Amino acid sequence: MKVSGLGHFPLGCPVPKKSHAVCVSLPTIEDLIGYEEKNPDTVNAISSGYPRFVSHPSIIDLSKHLDRMDGSDQFETFLLSNSSDLQFASEVCNLTAAKIITEEEFTGIRIPYESNQCKKLQKFLQHTGCGMSSRKAERTLESLGLITPTESIIPNQNAANEIRSTIAKAHGNGIDSEDVLLASSGANAFTATFRAALEQSRIKGKGIWIRLGWLYLDTTEIMDLLTNNTEQVLELNHPRSFNKLDDIFETSGEKIAGIVTEFPSNPLLQCCELEKVSELCKRYGALLVVDPTMASPKNAKISGLADIVINSLTKYANWEGDTMMGCAVFPKTSSLGLEIKENIQNYLAPPFQKDMERLAEQIPFYENFIEKTNQAQMEMVDFLSAHPKIEKVYHAYSDSTGHNYSKIAEEDKPGCVLSFEIKGNFKDFYNALPMLKSPSFGTEFSICCPYIYLAHYDKLSTKEGRQELENADLRPELCRLSVGLEDPDEIKSAIAEGLNAT
Repeated sequence: MKVSGLGHFPLGCPVPKKSHAVCVSLPTIEDLIGYEEKNPDTVNAISSGYPRFVSHPSIIDLSKHLDRMDGSDQFETFLLSNSSDLQFASEVCNLTAAKIITEEEFTGIRIPYESNQCKKLQKFLQHTGCGMSSRKAERTLESLGLITPTESIIPNQNAANEIRSTIAKAHGNGIDSEDVLLASSGANAFTATFRAALEQSRIKGKGIWIRLGWLYLDTTEIMDLLTNNTEQVLELNHPRSFNKLDDIFETSGEKIAGIVTEFPSNPLLQCCELEKVSELCKRYGALLVVDPTMASPKNAKISGLADIVINSLTKYANWEGDTMMGCAVFPKTSSLGLEIKENIQNYLAPPFQKDMERLAEQIPFYENFIEKTNQAQMEMVDFLSAHPKIEKVYHAYSDSTGHNYSKIAEEDKPGCVLSFEIKGNFKDFYNALPMLKSPSFGTEFSICCPYIYLAHYDKLSTKEGRQELENADLRPELCRLSVGLEDPDEIKSAIAEGLNAT
């Protein structure tokens, strides 16, 4: 282990202490609120973080350079990873007032400062993952002579193949490296997949999509953004509503374009009966898209049941916590997945070479890292379940849907994540907890994520939003714990210290 997540980290501290770290410390409730409400003191203390949510200093510096070259301070510059996403962004965000900067390796879009289009494009880049990589921005600044190189990465022209081979092996029998397509992020892999799937479903006259389980924010936002007013997205957010699936297929089966689900879900680790869902989809020709990132595809081997598997490689594969990437995997047994594979490949934002080389440095430890965190996570479940100040623990083998997970993953393969609620004062616990508090999971260092504050803060401000969360059993004080490689007893002691403050 190189970096520990235990201890107190000041506001804005990147972990690891590297220029491309994807985790940043939000140590107090006040900091969380300041971050979400864009308090200048909080925002100014955060110079890096999860790339789709926080602009990296290199991206900011390159944008400022382009602003100076343009000679106007009335516009804000956004950087896309490649020019092929320009038309996509223009159509979705209606960029009528945009000024385009076209370079050989990237596209810049300049939007009138603080305009409605500016806000739309900010959200678009967050949800689609089409923004420029921080390493690509850094290399561009180097080529312009504006900075000197600071990061040492081993050159590796075979990096993409090494990543694909390792991920294919993790999926199990039937998946080869050519079945794995790499993307700039998991969100981008899903965006490209859903774009291609929508094109195909419209040709077939299928207009119903089903979200099965409470899905991650960016997945729901992309589905809502890209579907049109003739299409319908049905939500079965909680396992108690999963039994409605039979009736929906019985009455509307021929119109169902597909199902999108996570196995297990984020953040409550819930699982549908995937074999049954797969059989229904096959019977009616509906596409089944499954994301097993929470537990990893090594643990949750679902490629024999899904048409397309989406996976964020920012988690587990990037166990050192300084690279963002994702992939889409296409089982050879699925004709539905393979018929849109080429279109998906055309829509993906490809990873930057230096990002792939950095991930390739970490990928040899991928499987071993997962095995170690499997064991530590189970210890933490036992510890928290027995603690008198813990209200509830959610994990892949929870009583509610754990039988669905164990049928596919078998036993003792939960991944590194669990979630929990405490009985005492949440603010006192959170502020006292000596552990990194940040988004993301699947790193060598433990992370406590205040999930609802970071993913659904906007819902906390309305009665309707709070009710929606309550209906899904999502309480504002829910904590998602990513168990790292620290000694499990030390992780327990850190949590106990936080609980003792309540």
